[in-house]
Amino acid sequence: MKIVVANQKGGVGKSTTCILLANYLALEKKDNVIILDMDFQDSIYSRWEKEKELYANEPLYEVIKMEVEEYPKYKVHIDSLQGGHVIMDMPGRLDTNELIAVYQDAEVIVCPFAYEKMTFESTMFFVQVAKHVNPQVKIVFLPNRLKSSVNYELKAAVDEQLTQFGTVAPALPDRVGFQRIDTVSISSDIRGVLDNSFGYIYNEYLETK
Repeated sequence: MKIVVANQKGGVGKSTTCILLANYLALEKKDNVIILDMDFQDSIYSRWEKEKELYANEPLYEVIKMEVEEYPKYKVHIDSLQGGHVIMDMPGRLDTNELIAVYQDAEVIVCPFAYEKMTFESTMFFVQVAKHVNPQVKIVFLPNRLKSSVNYELKAAVDEQLTQFGTVAPALPDRVGFQRIDTVSISSDIRGVLDNSFGYIYNEYLETK
């Protein structure tokens, strides 16, 4: 399964979502996973490299640093992989034609977002472009880092608009554990909430029927 983690809005937790999803699939579902880090910041690849040296165990999965322009060259190899998932961490922009090949090839887009006006407007623009480029792609929206003390007045209206393009997964609540994630484990304080959110995504979109 080719899974793109993307939203043109910065700061919504794309790279964190990518790592958490990869960890969940590798540890909880025992699936094979490869991450393609195509974000210009290379934050996942850099973290994975450091933690690969720090921990004695074999990495849970491979992280490949890749420029967006390189994707068509490696597409044949990616298509030949048997089983498992390729998770792609995308740059937070839509201003280059090279991104089209990636979105056209995606089977699922996981789109993290927050319940606030600017993020919603940016997310709506992003998904309309994604659906135009790839009408068949399945989109699941992931509300990210929700605070229990905040009344999200836009929630019902935002969910109604987003469900025109996909489904809204159970939200990831705000937890201190999300500030210290790594590429080798899932801490006990976030395991339950990951199963709630990513379990939904897995059952609805990724599980082999």
